[in-house]
This record gives sequence, C-alpha cells and structure tokens, in this order.
Amino acid sequence: MSLLKRLQVSLLRILCGVPIVSLLVLGLLFAFFSMTWKGRCVGLSAVMFGGLLFASVGYWNRAWFTARRKQLFAVLIPAGLILVIVPAFLAPDGGSQESCARNCFLGGEGHFQRYSPWNIIPEVDQVAVGLRLVPLGDPYVDFNKARQMRELMLQAHQHMEASPEFARLGSVRGLTYRDLFRAGNGAGHYYVFLPETDSDAPIPCLVFLHGMGGNLKSYFWVMSQISTRMKCAVVAPTFGLGLWQKEESSEFIVDVTREAMETLPIDPKQIYLMGYSQGAVGVTRAAVREPGLYHGLIYLSPITEDDRFGAPEFESQKEDLRLLFLHGRNDSRIPCNFVEGTARTLRQTGYDVEIKIYDGEDHYLILSQPEALLDELARFMVSSHHGPR
Repeated sequence: MSLLKRLQVSLLRILCGVPIVSLLVLGLLFAFFSMTWKGRCVGLSAVMFGGLLFASVGYWNRAWFTARRKQLFAVLIPAGLILVIVPAFLAPDGGSQESCARNCFLGGEGHFQRYSPWNIIPEVDQVAVGLRLVPLGDPYVDFNKARQMRELMLQAHQHMEASPEFARLGSVRGLTYRDLFRAGNGAGHYYVFLPETDSDAPIPCLVFLHGMGGNLKSYFWVMSQISTRMKCAVVAPTFGLGLWQKEESSEFIVDVTREAMETLPIDPKQIYLMGYSQGAVGVTRAAVREPGLYHGLIYLSPITEDDRFGAPEFESQKEDLRLLFLHGRNDSRIPCNFVEGTARTLRQTGYDVEIKIYDGEDHYLILSQPEALLDELARFMVSSHHGPR
C-alpha cells in the first residue's frame, strides 16, 4: 500500500474513531453508573454498537475479526436493539395538557421529543453520570459532595416516579446539551404545575428560573410542592445551560410570564419571580425589563449583578417590590457575606428586603432543605399579599 493510501486510511479511521470512541465511553459510563435499569440497558446497547463499529473500522481486515464477524453481528445487533427498544417503548410521552404537571412551549411552537436519547435515558441517570464527572472540572464540588448530591437527586426522583403525572412529564435535558454544544439554548420550553382548586378565583404564580446545568426536573418537583401547599401555579422556563446573562433571557422570561397570564388562571397582582444560583441573574434582568410585572423577587443561593439594582427601571419599583434572599451559611460557591452585603445595601437604599440564612447548608439547600425552603416561600408569599410593607 502506498504512503498516500495509508495516510488516507489512517485519516478515515481517526475521523470515524472519534465519534465511535465517544459512543463507547458514554455507553460505559451509563452502563456502570446509571441508577435505573433503563439507563444501564441503553448504556450496554451503546457499548455493543460502539464495539462493533470500532472493530469494523479498526480491524475489518484482521483474520480473527473476519472469522467471527457474522456471529458477532448476529448476536450483538439484535441484543443491542432490544436493549434500546424496550426503554424507548417505555419512554415518557410528555404528559397531557390537562394534567397538573405539563410541558409547554412558547406560542405553541414546539413539541416534546419522546424518542430523543435524552428522554429515553431517565434524567436521574443523566444527572448521576454528570455528577461523576463534575468533580473533575468544578473546584467547588469534590467527590464526597457529588455523592451527597446524587443521593439527594435520587430521593427527589423516587418521589417523582411515584407521581404518574411527573413520571409522564419526561426530560428536556436535550435542550441543555444543545446549548452546551452551541446549537441553540432551546428557549421556548417551560414546565407548568397547576394545582387543583375548588373555585374559579385567580391564583398566585411563582415563576422559577433554574441555575447552571439546565432545567432539572428535581428542582421543578420541589417547587411543585409550594403549588400544592399554596394553591399557586408554578412556571419553570427552560433556558439551555442556564446562562441567564445572555441579552435574550429577560425577553424570554417576560414572554413566558405573559403567556402564563393569558393561558392560566393567574392573579396578575400575585406573580413572584424566583431564581436559583445563576437563575438569580435572570430575576433582576426580567424585573428591569418589565417593571411592575412581578410582586416579589426571590433570590435563592444567588449570583447577583449588583450594578443592575441601580437601573432606573428597577429603582422605579422601590415602593411596591419585595425582595427575599435565601442562602446557605456554608456556601463556598457564593460566599454568604456577599449575599448579606447585597441585601444590606438594598435595604439601606429603601427596598423592602428580607434575608434568611440557613446554618450548616451549602449551595444546594434547594435539595437538602426543601421543607424549610417551602415554609419560607409560603410565609413570604402570604405576607407579601396580605401584610403591610
């Protein structure tokens, strides 16, 4: 074989080998670290197909592979198909628009992708695999903290699986991965939880903005509990990875809020906007974009853009807007004194500000202290509506 021919063959193997090796690695990760049998099945299927493709590209002309090729294909291809078809057949269908928990798309322009890989693989498995890798690149999450987070996520998902509506809701993690690979942030999707009520009277609404890492269903599950308790609607927009500092984020938040006002029985005077971590950036930006739309702003373990509090559009709401800060004392990602300083400055400039610090808690108190968090949210919403300024 000529040198040029060899180079061409080698280049072809490299071009084919990168995605094949990626498939193999992902398959192994899901096969070993998934928490459900569905995730493990899909992982094993990826390993089988990745192994066959790798052998076909790298060893097609080898005598040992040629001798066993038919037998390998005859066994591994059907087995791999079964391992992925069964989870696909059982994949969540996205739920009904008549159920309490539902998927929605802004302007009706979008649809739930039932048979996408990231809905076939349960979200809890995607999170579990991700948390195995996070400590490798996140200085604030070590392997012990990642293990604790996996346990908390698993608890939340076990509760969700016991709820038929949440089990059918499925996952929109694919929108996060699109943003990760710069293929669009998936703006347009949002979750809604609408409680059953005994009257036709309008109800309060809590708009929840997820943090970095995407719109995890476990967070939406926690927020749905305030809906049941307070008889309020919960709306949770999806914004890719959670890069709410992008200019288009504020328009998206306001558009979702206004669509919810038009399609849900919401009291326009009782709309609260809450942001977790990076989502807090979106809270302030939306309040600046649409002054007077929100009755209260809630900052949970927040990253804040303090300069935006001085915007004229934000200051114009000083007499009517209430603010609540919720933070863990041991948050290493966002030091507690930063948040306390922001709250103190806002209070000194005339805003109605409350702050609640949870001793012994870190950045993930949304999962570690859901009941205490829900109690504080309920108290804030009731006092904001009925109590004096």
